[in-house]
Amino acid sequence: MTIGHHTLRSYDKQLQRLLSLILDMGKEVQDLVIAAKKSFRQRDEGKVADAKLADKHINELDLMIEEEATVVLALQNPMAIDLRFVIAIIKITGMLEHAGDLAKNTVKRSVRMGDFAPEAAIVKLEKMADIIVEMLDGALTAFAEKNTQKAAIIWRRDKEIDALYRELVEMMQKEMASASANIIPCTQVVFSAKNLERLGDYTTNLAKIVYYVTAGKRPDKATLKSLIEDANTSVAN
Repeated sequence: MTIGHHTLRSYDKQLQRLLSLILDMGKEVQDLVIAAKKSFRQRDEGKVADAKLADKHINELDLMIEEEATVVLALQNPMAIDLRFVIAIIKITGMLEHAGDLAKNTVKRSVRMGDFAPEAAIVKLEKMADIIVEMLDGALTAFAEKNTQKAAIIWRRDKEIDALYRELVEMMQKEMASASANIIPCTQVVFSAKNLERLGDYTTNLAKIVYYVTAGKRPDKATLKSLIEDANTSVAN
């Protein structure tokens, strides 16, 4: 983020540190989503233990960022865009913490699928995970650059996640109807897909915060539609 220079260099350093920490936390969540993707094909308890450790570190970053952001609010009394930036940091840490929980839970769900591994379902789960990693990367970049157009590209991709989720639910309903033995593993697939769908929602909300930081208000539906249309035009060109 291009944060304006202030009289106190220490203040600038505090703001830059908050940004650096939030980007580090976002990278940790991305790595955990990648681990969840791998667990769809490599199911073992060792990966669950690794996911728990990764999530623990994400939680530690959450606490650290919240504490440091609170110090900035208390001691520096930030105004205007700086105030919105610090508030956004606190909101984003909460979103990333929840996202980490969902990714960890997805690894656990994968192990519970047992030997149930219909290729079509696994491919869709992997596609969802890939999109989420791309969305997280794009949302964090948009936040760092205060770029609402890049953020809008993330908002529109949430529809891809929703479509894949609906396809997976329909697919698992058919699998469960075909054999009662499939009910438990199919349920785990649906839960995993739901975790990823919620991850997409958190990432979309993270991207929407970019508009709040730059404009000072939440984007309404008309604004979102306009920004997405502008982003689509930019991509097309």
